Amino acid sequence: MRGFFLFLFTGVFFALLQSSVLPLFLSPNFRPNLILLLILYLGLSENLSRALIAGLLLGAIQDSFCGPSLGLYVSVYLIIILATRVLTEQLNIESPPLLLLLITGGTLLLNLLIGFYLTLFAESASVLHILLPAIPAQLFTNLCFAAILLFLLLRIQRFFGYRPGLAGLIHQSKQYGA
Repeated sequence: MRGFFLFLFTGVFFALLQSSVLPLFLSPNFRPNLILLLILYLGLSENLSRALIAGLLLGAIQDSFCGPSLGLYVSVYLIIILATRVLTEQLNIESPPLLLLLITGGTLLLNLLIGFYLTLFAESASVLHILLPAIPAQLFTNLCFAAILLFLLLRIQRFFGYRPGLAGLIHQSKQYGA
């Protein structure tokens, strides 16, 4: 339960960071979606019920801090968590390159779902003309920030010990090296 609240606290911190601090230093196309990175990590490392509840709360937080319409990120993040859970049953989740590949897919899926929802439910038809050119820059920025966060997590992991089930982080069991 402590880990669940740590994810929520990290999500609030990321929402504050990406809505108030990062706009001061980065242009709109080069701002990472830090909550998306956390959502993908939750989908990989937590059980389904905790991941869905955290996705619901983090989507609501992002909608309230920096979302264009209420409920947009909630539905998008729930779909991304479900898609991530389907993939984790088939793949080795302890692989750091897989985490970066899932961030690529998650960024593309996020932009496609947001474009689809805003085109379908909003009264503006030019949403895709705005989203499509920004995808490569956002993808590059998300991958760079994810690589930095993964590098920091791998360094911090040495001090706190290894925990099984953390996606992208190497788990060393008692049989390691045997």
